[in-house]
Parts: sequence; C-alpha cells; structure tokens
Amino acid sequence: MKRVLTILAILLLPLSVWAMTPVSDSDLSKVTGQAGVNINADLTMNIGIGTMAWGDADGIGGFNSGTDTSPWATVGAGGYVGMTNFNINGLRIKARESDGYNGYYTSVYLKPITIDVATGTKQGVAGTTFVRFGLGSLYIGLNAMSLGVEMGPTTALGQMLGTANLGAIDIYINPESYVDIYAHAGCGVNFELDILVDQFSMTYMSWGDTDGLPAGNPGNVNGVGYWIGAAGSAGYIGLENLVVGGPISITGTVAIDIVSLAAGNGVYAGQGIAPVLGQGATTVVHISFPSLFNVNVTGPITANVKLDSVAALNSANAGTLGDIYLSAFNLDIAGGSWVDIWAH
Repeated sequence: MKRVLTILAILLLPLSVWAMTPVSDSDLSKVTGQAGVNINADLTMNIGIGTMAWGDADGIGGFNSGTDTSPWATVGAGGYVGMTNFNINGLRIKARESDGYNGYYTSVYLKPITIDVATGTKQGVAGTTFVRFGLGSLYIGLNAMSLGVEMGPTTALGQMLGTANLGAIDIYINPESYVDIYAHAGCGVNFELDILVDQFSMTYMSWGDTDGLPAGNPGNVNGVGYWIGAAGSAGYIGLENLVVGGPISITGTVAIDIVSLAAGNGVYAGQGIAPVLGQGATTVVHISFPSLFNVNVTGPITANVKLDSVAALNSANAGTLGDIYLSAFNLDIAGGSWVDIWAH
C-alpha cells in the first residue's frame, strides 16, 4: 500500500509544480493579506443639516492691540458665516462594477476597503509603525447637493450671499489607492497619500441668486431697466457636464503638529512687526509638506459654462457662454512648504 501511495505522489508532483507559477508585483498587490480587516459595503444615504455656522465673537481688531496704527477700522461686534439647508440626496458608496475606466473590471478582481497595521520605513525612519487604509475599488456618487451660504450677527444667520448646487457626481477610486497614518519624530501625525482616481464626472455645479436684482439696483430702477425679466427672479451660473479625465493622482505627505510658544518666544508670541500687548503663550497648528506633494490630472478636463433660471442649468431657455477645455493639470507643492494657523 505504501508503494502505491509513493507512486501516486511521484506522478502527481509534476502537476503541482506546473500549477505553481511566479506571481507578478501587480498581481500581488491585489491579494489581501492574511491578517487585517476587509470592508465591503453598499450604502445609500440622504444627509440633511439645518445650519452650520462659524463665528468671530469680537469682530475686527487692529494690527496692534491698544496701539492700533493700521488703516483698519476696529469693529467690536462679532458675526457668523455658514451654511443653511445643507442637503445631500442619494449619496452612494459601494464597490465598483464593470465601468472599465483605466482598465478596471470587477471580473478581474474585487478589492475591498482594507485596514492593516505594519512597521517599516517612513520618511527615512526605520521601524515606523503605521496604519494603512486601502481605499479599495470604491465608487462614490450622489444624486444632488444644495446649500445656502449666509452671514449674520447670530447663529441664525439670515443674510444670504447665494446658493451652491451640485448635480450627480460619479467618482471611481483605483483599487491600489491607500492612505498611511503614522507618528513622526516625537509627537505629531503624518498622512501619506497615494490616491488614484480613475474618473470623475459631475452633471452640473452652479451658484445662484434666488431673488435676482433688488428694487433700486442700477439695473432695475423702479422696475424699469436695460434688461428683460421680472425683478426678484432667480438666476444661476455654473458648469454643466464637468468631466475630469483620469487617472487623477494625489501623492505626498502632510504632517500636522501643534506647538505652544511661550510669551516673548517667536514672532507669533508677541515678538515681531505686530506685538500684541500682554499676550501670553500662543498655540499654533503647523501643517507642513515634508516632501514633494503632487496632484496630477491626466485629462482632459471639459465643461460647458452656462446661465439659467434653474440650478441644474438644463432648462429650455438656458444660455451657453462657451466651453472649457484643459488638456491636463499638474500641481506641485515643494517639500518644506508649510502653513501655520493660530488665534488672534
């Protein structure tokens, strides 16, 4: 019996060897590791928010508190700016199907969202532990989004600047996209992005004035002017059929630190061209780009520029001002660039 099993094993060995072929790097990137978290979802949501406001309690001060020599007039009363009637309809998050953008087909493989923790070299530092969020073969879309932009002396706002409107959006994330999150020297957080969007399209984006020209406006004196239309009628301007040809790549690292400077230590703590009398320690958010940060759009980018009486820019009376064409787009933020944010 042992001889029979041995002979069978010898006969079957070549078959198993033939079945074992080398795996390329591209194929390996599609294989999910043995440990970690996989997430595959199909979510449809509607989101509504009444008012979102940001306020400045003390209004506008001069360059130098107590000894203002700037041309700015000091305005002690504060105010708020924000959004009202924020609505997203039909937000969809799901795995991509057979769209074919950038050669992607579900029949080849499905890449779920993944979460893994690993240790390697980041920004030249060996032994760095990081969390990797693999974005998977993700589709993000929505039917429409609208909101009002308002200002006011209180959180009730009430002084409308206009409305912003977005039509149906389709975003196709390449399955090899990921975001790594890790600490840098000491305490602080780095976000390393390697995101590839295979296609982005939007049916319309518009800015609207819901009441048109008010009475007394130079274009509508006592209801009579050199324009045709009823006073108070709404109007919109925007882009129709915006298509951003992919792939669209976003690569680079963003670092975020928070530092408190003692009184008299540095330009932000009362030592500069605009010292603040009696100011103590100053806390600053420091956002930096340790290395080259790049946004590249293969293109082309196309859209129609339109005027209309409806936000969707698709009525029978819509007017086309022209069309936009960009063959490609590239943005480089040099390594070492930074932005500081602090309160005054």
